[in-house]
Amino acid sequence: MQLTAIRDRIQSEFENIREVEAGGDYFFMYKDEEKFPFATIVTSDNDFDSVSNLNREGFYRLNIGIDKATFQHLFASIPAKPGIGGYMDSGIDFTEENRLFPHPFYGTMNWVSIVNPTEQSYPQLKGFLEYAYAKAKNNYEKGHPPA
Repeated sequence: MQLTAIRDRIQSEFENIREVEAGGDYFFMYKDEEKFPFATIVTSDNDFDSVSNLNREGFYRLNIGIDKATFQHLFASIPAKPGIGGYMDSGIDFTEENRLFPHPFYGTMNWVSIVNPTEQSYPQLKGFLEYAYAKAKNNYEKGHPPA
C-alpha cells in the first residue's frame, strides 16, 4: 500500500481523527488529544530510530498500540528485555516488508509495527486500528466528560 493510501484509510474509516505531521512522520489522534496517538507512521530514520532503514525511497513503518492478550498471542515466543527497546536484541529483521513485528522500541508496551504493508495485510491491521482507536476514544472521553 502506498503511504497516501494508508493515511487516507485511517482518516476515512475512523471518526474524529486528527492527523498531526511532524518531520514527515504522522501521528493519528482522537479529536484534540495532544500526547497519545493510537497509531503512527514513521517515514524516515532519525537519531533515535533507524532500525527499519526507512530512508529507502517509498518506505514507511506503520505502528499501532494493541491489547496485551493479542500481543502476547502473536509474539510470546520472541524473547524481550523489559523496558523501552526490549526487542532490539531479539533477532527480528525490522527492515523486512509486510511482516508484523513488535515495535522495536515500544513493543514491551504492546505496540506492533509493519514496514510497507500490502493490501492483503490490511484486514488484520484494520482490526488492530479499530482496537487502538476505541481505546483512544474511551481514554479521551474519560478525560472530557459531556457537559
